[in-house]
Amino acid sequence: MAKFKISFGRLFLKEFQHFPEEDKDKIAAFVAHIKENGFIALEGLNKKSNDVDKNDPKFLEKVSYANTHNLWHYHIGIKQYNTRKTYGERTSEYVLHYQLLGDEIRIIDYSPHPPFNLPSQKYLK
Repeated sequence: MAKFKISFGRLFLKEFQHFPEEDKDKIAAFVAHIKENGFIALEGLNKKSNDVDKNDPKFLEKVSYANTHNLWHYHIGIKQYNTRKTYGERTSEYVLHYQLLGDEIRIIDYSPHPPFNLPSQKYLK
């Protein structure tokens, strides 16, 4: 099993201090899970962020941006998981955005979904 280093974007860390405690706890649980188990047996849906709706007018731009910056997102269970879906495929209102950079996972943003928006450049620092 791969061991991952976890890091955080500067703007994400600045905003994190103002998140509700329950959200902080879920994000901390994700970090602990990744450190211990990697991506094995995550409850929520985890996917590459280049899976953009083909009808999106900025389809090519968004796919290119996601690929260039190695963007992924994980359905973190905020506010809650849709438990009608299978464990490992569960979705939630909020997703945690991260970059997968070899053996490093850099957490950079979290946002509601839908709509699905990619993190802006300022979150990549």
